[in-house]
Amino acid sequence: MIGNDIVDLKQAAKDSNWKRPRFLDKIFTPREQQLIWSAKDQDQMVWLLWSMKEAAYKVNVQQFGTRFFNPKRLECTLLSNLKGEVIIEDNRYFIESIITEDFIYSIALIASGKSYKSEWFLDHSQDYDAQSKCLKRSFLKTLNLDEVTIIKNNIGVPKLQHNSDLLDVSFSLTHHGAFSGYAIL
Repeated sequence: MIGNDIVDLKQAAKDSNWKRPRFLDKIFTPREQQLIWSAKDQDQMVWLLWSMKEAAYKVNVQQFGTRFFNPKRLECTLLSNLKGEVIIEDNRYFIESIITEDFIYSIALIASGKSYKSEWFLDHSQDYDAQSKCLKRSFLKTLNLDEVTIIKNNIGVPKLQHNSDLLDVSFSLTHHGAFSGYAIL
């Protein structure tokens, strides 16, 4: 199973004031808050940890079939600038991230070292439909298929359908601001 999340840093700066009272207390554990306050770039650290949590959450929902909202239930650990782990109770998810001045993109896996394919895209129009078409074209190329339908199961986990057959493929989609991406095992 695989999960991903992308944060458009310019969009996040416009939409969210993470420094408002109690925001960090609602989302991040005390250890994560220490990482944020001691970081050279605190904004970047907030959104890195956020994207790590979101990517791991997507894997956890696929794995156990249950949605929840409790961000502090997920605890991030940084192993390096671009690698980390997220623990959700007794489950460990391995994270690889890309950090640029424009976005942060994180991918979560159940096992480290697994081979996957991932791409991210920039669309200044921020048009969801245009981003979705771009993602789908790339998916089709990656899967060597001419057509595929993305459907969601009863808890919102996306699945790929070719003709009337569900494909046994783990994948994840993400959109935020001008960026979108996919990850597929």
